[in-house]
Amino acid sequence: RGARQGSADGGHQPHILVLRGGLIVNRMDLSAIEDIAAVVLSAGAGRRLGFKPKALLLRDGEPLLVRQIELLEQAGLRRIVVVLGHHADKIAPVMADLAVARPELDLRCVVNPAPDEGTGASLRCALALIPAEPTGVLVLLADQPLLEAQDISTVLAAWRARPAGIDLVVPRHDGTPGHPLIFGRDVRQAVARGQGAAGVREWRRQHPQQVLALLVAHPRFTQDIDTEDDLATLATEHGVYLHWPAATPSQ
Repeated sequence: RGARQGSADGGHQPHILVLRGGLIVNRMDLSAIEDIAAVVLSAGAGRRLGFKPKALLLRDGEPLLVRQIELLEQAGLRRIVVVLGHHADKIAPVMADLAVARPELDLRCVVNPAPDEGTGASLRCALALIPAEPTGVLVLLADQPLLEAQDISTVLAAWRARPAGIDLVVPRHDGTPGHPLIFGRDVRQAVARGQGAAGVREWRRQHPQQVLALLVAHPRFTQDIDTEDDLATLATEHGVYLHWPAATPSQ
């Protein structure tokens, strides 16, 4: 899965930035965020949850996917591509309603025709809809229920403050890579040329010297939903209760 990409390989070690107590910077030039597009990955089947669309799980009455898009908007991002796959027929109407309700967003959806090929294939679908102008692409998952707008802003700030030569910023909690991550043109070109499941993970392993690891103290960046046990952990450890919509038919 994209949220657990493993450790970097190779002879070079990635750059490391430790985040202690809040954002890297407290104020950001929001005009610069116009040059960054966002991608939300929502193509999974939800096999271990009974083939249900995890993106439609409700937190405080709101689908997780809608919440993610609102967090992106709060962080200053307006150009957003949502990648669907399995359950596209159930999720697309929710996105259509959101696009009507939020005309200020450049919100687009694309369906990955081969969602089982993994995040690399989904990213290529999204990149095909993003024009060449954005200097960065931020990627997060639809099923990250703990994520907050400040977490997105933190990654954006790390991107803007990155050392020369860095083309990928990845948050890490307790040794686990997470999302949102953000990458530049080198990664974008490599992903676009890739095939099958090949994507950011493979580029990161081949170019660790161009990776900035953002060390964070909270699992918001790495907690996603795969099983019923994950739902129970959210409730018991974080006080976050997710519920399925009243009618969520299986695939």
